[in-house]
Amino acid sequence: MVRMLRMGRRRGRSAGVVLPTVLITCATLLVAPAALADDATPAPTPTESATPAPTPTPAPAPSGPPALPPLTMPTALGSWCTALFPPDTVKKERKKAQNLMNGHVQLSKGGTYYLTEHPNWRPQAGTDTSGDRHVNSLDWALPLLYRGVRKQNPVLVDRFRQLLYYWIYDHRGSRAYWTDASIYGGLRTQALVCAAQTLNDPYISAAALRDSQTMIRGFRSHATISLGTNNTDLIRQTGALAAYCWVNDAPGKARAWQNLVSISRGVIHDDGSDVEGSPGYAMYIEKLLTNIESAAATCGIPADPIPALRGQLYQFVAQAVRPDFKLESLGDTVNQSLRDTFGVGDWRADWIRSGGATGTPPTPVYTAFDGGYVFGRAGWNPQPGGPDTFYSLRFSSDRPRTAHTHDDGTAMTLYSRGVEWVGDPGPYRYDNGSSLRWYMMSRPAHSAVTVSGVARTRAGGVKKVTAKSDWQAGGNDTTCVADRTWGSVSVTRCTTYVRSVDVFIVTDHMTATKIKGKKARKAAAPRVVTERFQLPPGIGATGNGDLLTLQAGDKRMDMYRSGPGGWSVQAARKGSNVGWFTGKWGEKLPGAVVSRAVPLSVRGDAQTAVTVFVPRTDGESVPVTIDANGVTVTRGAVTVTTPLP
Repeated sequence: MVRMLRMGRRRGRSAGVVLPTVLITCATLLVAPAALADDATPAPTPTESATPAPTPTPAPAPSGPPALPPLTMPTALGSWCTALFPPDTVKKERKKAQNLMNGHVQLSKGGTYYLTEHPNWRPQAGTDTSGDRHVNSLDWALPLLYRGVRKQNPVLVDRFRQLLYYWIYDHRGSRAYWTDASIYGGLRTQALVCAAQTLNDPYISAAALRDSQTMIRGFRSHATISLGTNNTDLIRQTGALAAYCWVNDAPGKARAWQNLVSISRGVIHDDGSDVEGSPGYAMYIEKLLTNIESAAATCGIPADPIPALRGQLYQFVAQAVRPDFKLESLGDTVNQSLRDTFGVGDWRADWIRSGGATGTPPTPVYTAFDGGYVFGRAGWNPQPGGPDTFYSLRFSSDRPRTAHTHDDGTAMTLYSRGVEWVGDPGPYRYDNGSSLRWYMMSRPAHSAVTVSGVARTRAGGVKKVTAKSDWQAGGNDTTCVADRTWGSVSVTRCTTYVRSVDVFIVTDHMTATKIKGKKARKAAAPRVVTERFQLPPGIGATGNGDLLTLQAGDKRMDMYRSGPGGWSVQAARKGSNVGWFTGKWGEKLPGAVVSRAVPLSVRGDAQTAVTVFVPRTDGESVPVTIDANGVTVTRGAVTVTTPLP
């Protein structure tokens, strides 16, 4: 038993925290000898025979997992089941259980995994990278337990037990990194605690306790705010907390809770923005914090400060929602409505979740967040036919980036008149073998700036240098971000939203240092700055010269330009990753890219490129002039000149 519970060193990590003695004691008491004994014949005691006992012959190693012991049918799920995995509707539970009995594991975004009687747990063609790893989470098997208990069906419960026995036996030794890492180990620990408590099964109990050690051992920070963490660390420590609370281990329980508080403070900035670079993951973190509060209640400990941290998320997510009440698809976020349970009872969350039917909208219409986001809008209650413009701009978070953050510094999006005119490609899917996945995470896939002919170093990131607004008086928003990742070329992108005439201005200031030495200049690769504006599916583009007009139905968006470089439009096509967008998860839809290239001299150069976006209806005329005075726009009877930042 002790051998099964002992953990060695993980890849690149020390053994870390030693499981408290009380936990090992509890595990030892829970495990039946028949399930885990070494099958060695015990020597007789001296009272049984005066003749020396013969040397015992070791029994052969077992060829498979222990046989399932007779089932004592549970009449209810354990409290940790309902706390960690709230039951689905009866209809969904029944369907999932039926699929599992037919050998189909529906791994949501990860695809479909096909089970044999004794699965080999290897990657399959029907799952992506995430799905292949999620097979080790085991939470997907819980519908068998839930449905079996609800209907008092021992066949379902025994299939559930058998799958867990197979997995535990097949992974009883050293494990591949991703088996225990990230979300997969955390969800499995939670699922095993649920199963062990409900079934009182010693084999499953030992596995749950082994995993709890791995989860708590994998996090060694004692900082008040843990930097470099993400949502998966919350899942892992929630699993550890459940296990330690279940066996009533006070030191382990205290350590797991300390970890959860530190990580929660690390994944949420003080202003409520997330560290994932993805508003969809902020919504997911809110769900995880709700689960942590439920776990605290089940454990009988105070949940502070988790409810306050969860409340901070609502002010951020509300600002990331477009006027059509969908999240902007930044980072690994798909354009989506908020889930029905998001922030129930919070006035901002109620407003955006209900589409403005209940609750109250936030007050600010311009916000800059430490997570690397700027959001601005015409207002929260656009009148029919009036401006409903919404935009975003990205820069680097002041905390370490995560796997769900794209290389999208300087990227912007623009929504107006009910249309997303300039968009973000989204995540596609979590498939490490997909070139489209990797492309959609890269800088050229975003409405951003790239520079060719230079060596790039991303360590410096994209810094916010200006963020100001006179929105309270109906004035302009002005934001500037500096991209210093391109070696000898510096780019500062400034955006200005002019509320009075509802136009959006993008100004890119480009500076290239002189390449020293005649030979070096002659041999240097051309340095070219490329601006890209990604057009979502359904947006057409016509025009030439300084004016390009985007079309969607009877809506129009004019794009005026000044400075070097002309427009180029490239539609998505088969065999290329350029111009594709994420529709639903894993679905790619064809869009297009408007770009222009600005060459920079090897002798040093400074260029400014200006793009003015003018939303309008078909037939409406909104003339624009770009000159030394700035941008002059006439809409109706109003003429406004805005200096360039």
